[in-house]
Amino acid sequence: MPQSLTPSDVEPETSTMSLTPSEIPDVHEEPSSKLDEKTVSPTIDSENGDIELEHGHIRELEVDLGEVLKEEGLGDIEGDKSPYPEVRAVVPDVDDQSIPVNTLRMWILGFAFTMIGSGINQFFSLRYPSVHIVALVAELLAYPFGILLAKTIPLYTIELGRLGKWCLNPDRHFNIKEHTLITIMSNVSFGFGSADSTQIIQAGKAFYGFDLKPGFSIMVVLCCQLMGFGVAGLSSPWLVEPASIIWPGVLSNCALLSTLHSRVNVMANGWKISRLRFFMYFMVGAGIWYFFPGLIPITFDWSQIAYNTNPLLSPSWAGFAIFFWIVTPGLYYSNVWYTAYLPICTADIYDNTAQVYNVSRVLNSDATFNITKYEAYSPAFLPATFAFVYGISFATLTAVPVHIYLWHGTQIRDAFAGRTKLDIHARLMRLYPKTPWYWYGALTIIILVLSIVMVEVYQTTLPWWAILICAAIPALYMIPCGIIQGITNVDANQLNVLAEFIGGYMFNGRPMASTYPFSSISTRSSQNEDMIFKVLSTDVVGQGLYFAQDMKLGHYLKIPPRTLFFAQGSATILGALTQVGVTLWMLGNVSDICSADQSNGFSCPNGRTTFSSSIIWGAIGPARAYSIGKIYAGLLHFFWLGVLMPLITWVIWKYWRKPGGEGRDWISLINWPLIFVGTYNVPPATGINYSSWALVNIIFNHWIKRKWSAWWSKYNYVLAAALDTGIALSAIVIFFCITYPGAVFPDWWEYCGWKWSATKQHPKEVITDSPFVQWLQLPENGMFGPPNGTWH
Repeated sequence: MPQSLTPSDVEPETSTMSLTPSEIPDVHEEPSSKLDEKTVSPTIDSENGDIELEHGHIRELEVDLGEVLKEEGLGDIEGDKSPYPEVRAVVPDVDDQSIPVNTLRMWILGFAFTMIGSGINQFFSLRYPSVHIVALVAELLAYPFGILLAKTIPLYTIELGRLGKWCLNPDRHFNIKEHTLITIMSNVSFGFGSADSTQIIQAGKAFYGFDLKPGFSIMVVLCCQLMGFGVAGLSSPWLVEPASIIWPGVLSNCALLSTLHSRVNVMANGWKISRLRFFMYFMVGAGIWYFFPGLIPITFDWSQIAYNTNPLLSPSWAGFAIFFWIVTPGLYYSNVWYTAYLPICTADIYDNTAQVYNVSRVLNSDATFNITKYEAYSPAFLPATFAFVYGISFATLTAVPVHIYLWHGTQIRDAFAGRTKLDIHARLMRLYPKTPWYWYGALTIIILVLSIVMVEVYQTTLPWWAILICAAIPALYMIPCGIIQGITNVDANQLNVLAEFIGGYMFNGRPMASTYPFSSISTRSSQNEDMIFKVLSTDVVGQGLYFAQDMKLGHYLKIPPRTLFFAQGSATILGALTQVGVTLWMLGNVSDICSADQSNGFSCPNGRTTFSSSIIWGAIGPARAYSIGKIYAGLLHFFWLGVLMPLITWVIWKYWRKPGGEGRDWISLINWPLIFVGTYNVPPATGINYSSWALVNIIFNHWIKRKWSAWWSKYNYVLAAALDTGIALSAIVIFFCITYPGAVFPDWWEYCGWKWSATKQHPKEVITDSPFVQWLQLPENGMFGPPNGTWH
């Protein structure tokens, strides 16, 4: 006899039935009375464990490709499908609350991938060249393991008394909801890579020689990660629920999940090949091609085309890089800021002899700043691209909130008042008990208090009130940055520059954001504030945007919100503890760790960058470079330029009408935050990254989308996932089979002046479009810039 099952993921307030869009109750009604009339339970075949689905249930969430390929353009937000073709192409618009999610196999794989991903990525983040295992790899690998556990774990139900029942293994079918939640948990480690806050540990212990306590190391990473999680949850009414915030970055995840769990196939502009076969062909092809990037004079290397973002995921109007092509060459060839004595595109900072700035020449033996040595050595000079990127970062910081207030202010106010119009996915999610906002609020407050306790107990000398300023920055920028990225897939978060700027002025002369309980706090420990301030300000929004993006993935695939809360929260804690543990173990057990000539390449490139940044911004300080009368003072004008340009554009759009009174909609596509942030990754990104990105983006998301919309709907996001996955798998093979064992690459791997690493990542130390050449030769005395003794 088949026995009745109680799906483990169904929460008390929900029923166990699938709904068509027309059966969804009004969001202001109590749904239970309407659903109870049709509640049925699936049964299970006692012999093989397969579910026998009764009327009203579905085995798997699938995209109705037959209907999707018939529809073009924007739809009605209150309709039975998503109004956006990008979402309709890969996200199912149905749900079945009886599909199990909170299963043992999900938790086993979720925790396993979190620990393994955090450990491996953190381990190799201390090495150069490195390898980074991305979330799509975890998503792909989780599928066979999920099937294996579904087939092997006993079909057994545990009685929990008043708490009800919990099925160890509810059925033999590994479903898309479990797979989605495993992917979300894995993203904590795979998606984020190494937590930025671990770089403080590297810089403090290896470069400054501080005896950091394990308790501080754990707390600083946990506080940054969990604060981001709390802020993301509080922002969900603005960043997750609205249909217009589609988060293009997760659509490739949705495409891969749908491809693996669905066998639906229809003809699309003459193409009959299934999504799964299409994915496999292009994944293997991309992986093979990754071995041969330099055989032709133009790049078809996907790692370079998608170096900034995946061009297949961004709308065709979202790519702007005009400053890179027009303004920067003008600055360089006119020798503004002495840039013509330096290479045009590099991430290094130079002295007045065109050599990489030697920070050790301005430090005392205890790593404190020495003004006398600084005046005898040199100011710091920035290459043209690097200097100008700081300017447009200043403009971005002011343009982002102004642009969002002008163009999305009504949307923000409606969400605050609960007036957001809900699309099909939001209406389906309303049938699950929501995660109360005060869960995220309480978590945020607790972490804020722990951050204050941390800086006080471990004697960092960072004043407690600075933590409140750190919290105010994410409060101002989380929603604006999230709206921009959620619409365009472009990261407009430039808070690292703002935090460096504010921290450098507030704590000048005290560069290292770490702690050390010295008995003489007034000497070494007094320089600890700047980088703690930076990481607590910056990392919260950076991590928060990742969390919000994953919440949208859970929203699309109908993951119960409270289950998602505990999955993300537990994975965050586990991932943070794993990363701290790996970092501390390596710093204490790997010989010559973080030295430039470490035998196995564990030179701590990220920790070294953090150390250098702490010297430039915390010791030398922005006042010596950007204050009135200093060399880069002109870049401060970008702050007011960032306010003015969105305002002018909005006024033109508002009042410049056609003769019939109609608006000029094309003006609304002028997005100044995107224009300013277009070259945010230069350096290390270069011209070929931007030109190839723009070409691919226009071909696929403009030309093909308009001319062959059915093909685009069926294959575009599957192609994005396939190329990214193929590159990631190939990089892992190259690293572990060729690079790490010490094999020598052939000469054709050296291409266009770049020396590729195993993952084709640009080294942060030297990146140029051509070999090191200057437009102008140094003066006869071998030095440029103001004469010695004239800077302070």
